[in-house]
Amino acid sequence: MYFAKILTVICFLFISSAAATAVPTKYGVVSIDAQKNAVNHNNRGVIYMQDRYYAAAIKEFQMAVLLDPDTQASAVYYANLANCYMKIGYPALAQDTLQRAVKLNPMNFNYYQDLAVVYKRLGILDTQLKRWKRDTLINPIGLVMQGLILIEQGKNDAGMAKLYEFVYTEPDLIITAGVKSFIEKQNKERF
Repeated sequence: MYFAKILTVICFLFISSAAATAVPTKYGVVSIDAQKNAVNHNNRGVIYMQDRYYAAAIKEFQMAVLLDPDTQASAVYYANLANCYMKIGYPALAQDTLQRAVKLNPMNFNYYQDLAVVYKRLGILDTQLKRWKRDTLINPIGLVMQGLILIEQGKNDAGMAKLYEFVYTEPDLIITAGVKSFIEKQNKERF
């Protein structure tokens, strides 16, 4: 019981500040760095996930997100959390966390690939394809999602055409390198 109270206090202190904080204790002043602790929780979560201790991994990733919710590094924590949710069969939770990852780091192609898989598992590929077609008018990354969704639907040629279109219309974006790599990999598998 005493340990649980201490853990609760420590968690509150971690969550209450994103920067290093000096906390007085009876043993002296202790410095707490929430972002560093978030990285440590994420790393532990990765180890748990590799060992297939998904419940423990989820708790670690959730703690990482709580400690550092709004940075580009948080996108990794959200993506790891989504991968755990997919492993245990909760694609709806994975969708939410992947969308948060995409919001924090929209130039990571892997997040879009994972999101397309989640859409397939949820059975919402058609709905999402329509949504991303509308979004393409505002955001060229919609072409990437259209391509990935079409590939998940088994329409490989149409999907690859969308990805090629993206590569040729947006050659300077950071995500374009990931799309090119994916295209090359798909072409090697086909031939």
